[in-house]
Amino acid sequence: MTNELHIITLNIPFPPDYGGMIDSFHRIRVLNGLGARINLHCFEYGREHSSELTNLCKSVTYYKRDTSLKRHLSAKPYIVASRTSSTLAANLLNDGHPILFDGLHTTELLCHPDLANRRKFVRAHNIEHEYYRTMSGFGANFIRNFFFSAESIKLKRYEKVLNYADLILTLSPDDQHYFENKYGNAELIMPFHQYDVPENKEGSGDYLLWHGDLSVMENEIVAAYLAEKIFPEIPHTCIIAGKRPPASLVKKAAKHSNIRIIADPPGSVMSDLIRDAHVNILIALTTHGMKLKLVNALFAGRHCLANSNMVGNTGLSKACHIRDSAEEIVKTAIHLMKQPFMTSMKTERSILLEPFSNSFNGLRLMKLIFP
Repeated sequence: MTNELHIITLNIPFPPDYGGMIDSFHRIRVLNGLGARINLHCFEYGREHSSELTNLCKSVTYYKRDTSLKRHLSAKPYIVASRTSSTLAANLLNDGHPILFDGLHTTELLCHPDLANRRKFVRAHNIEHEYYRTMSGFGANFIRNFFFSAESIKLKRYEKVLNYADLILTLSPDDQHYFENKYGNAELIMPFHQYDVPENKEGSGDYLLWHGDLSVMENEIVAAYLAEKIFPEIPHTCIIAGKRPPASLVKKAAKHSNIRIIADPPGSVMSDLIRDAHVNILIALTTHGMKLKLVNALFAGRHCLANSNMVGNTGLSKACHIRDSAEEIVKTAIHLMKQPFMTSMKTERSILLEPFSNSFNGLRLMKLIFP
């Protein structure tokens, strides 16, 4: 038996520059390194075809995502209804290899009767209906909030499709508890990422960093909060780095000489920013899923200052300084800027990060898919 499988991704997973695509791309990279032969199927919108993926996979096939109005009006969640393809169904039926559906978004064919005897896995990025319900309560945009609320209702109803999965691959302990209790077929596989070994620099940096995809509403809200309430109170350079910063955020930052916006940094620049910062500040509005920016900062950065929502029940609280109020965050950030990152801190963190290593989770995933 060859170690061959199909993976269906919700977007083109290169470049790996935001949460879901980071996990997707580096899972593909790690599985390829362990001998898996991957037939990759990507729904595409807004990203270029990738030669990098061609080098890692036996085959790569692209399918247009249908974002027309009728998909919004579907009884299925929009994130699922917009990712349907008869061509994909035909391609999956050409052989009998296992199928990994990457995200609930890609599961439109999970219950297809002709796939009933196939081994099927779903990578659960979140408890999606809970995430969408939470996001419907943020921001003042009525149309966006209505979409999130309606999508949450559809997702909660649709989620029972997971009964057709042989195994749900969860990202966090809280998600594991939810899916195992509800479906009895879940396995915790921590997120994959770019760091095969910890790369933390010892010593000191001269700035604080927050990073994230600023086209995501949660990140936009957090960045605005930092620019208004936190960074102006810190007497050090504070950098906000991420994709597509909104004009409103740029305007807020411009009021303060110590705040810099770095828009759309390439992956290598972002990695350097994380690695060279003295403090990585990590704030989340919700506890849903596993925050990959937390994993990246812990593998590559020095001090990590996070709020409780960011760390959640991940087992990583000991690797971070946990503060929740604006006053506590400011006070701790100023204190940490005076504290060099020591060898002993790096060693202690490396031990805590072992369950999050790519090699550990890659080997476990290979055994699950190819028993």
